[in-house]
Amino acid sequence: MIFSAMSRNSFLLAAFAIICTAAVATVNQLTKPAIAKQEQAALIKTINQLIPKDSYDNDVFASCFIISDDKLLGKGQSQQVFVAKKAGKPVALMLETSTFKGYAGEIKLAVGIFADGKVAGVRVLRHTETPGLGDKIQTNKSDWIYSFNKRDYQESQKARWEVKKNGGQIDAFTGATITPRAVTLAVKDALIYFAKNKEQLFNQVANCGAL
Repeated sequence: MIFSAMSRNSFLLAAFAIICTAAVATVNQLTKPAIAKQEQAALIKTINQLIPKDSYDNDVFASCFIISDDKLLGKGQSQQVFVAKKAGKPVALMLETSTFKGYAGEIKLAVGIFADGKVAGVRVLRHTETPGLGDKIQTNKSDWIYSFNKRDYQESQKARWEVKKNGGQIDAFTGATITPRAVTLAVKDALIYFAKNKEQLFNQVANCGAL
């Protein structure tokens, strides 16, 4: 009798677990399109913050393709690129890049680069840096990230791409050097990657698929 009761309870628990798992899977499937739509809207918003909307006439989001470079764009990371063109001619692009040289984990960036190699703008897509200190890389915390606008990279002047404490031209935060230095070097590496692959980047076939 006791065995039968235990068996029945085990069966009920197993059935409950299966039902809960199925419910979670169903909710995930139902919310997937909405989440994807939100992510698309967020990406488009970031693109338009970095590249003036009236400067291009193509569907930038549909131009998306995937790249990777362990040395320059984050080891083991696949990154998205979005290309802006006007009348078929390259205007700018936005590429994602990652750095793990901050205080805590990955700092993922979106770097806008004009066709002439100048920085259109930089935004932080995600990070886990120290609140109140490292989070000054966010636009809602400080204007620091705007200091990259219109800068370019030249090998003969690469020393500029360091924080001032290390002899460069980029300001750090009061009481913090590691986070701004990590972002600075990541932006520099993104510009180096762009310079090395410019023609291919502006002529790459879209391959992101459904994001």
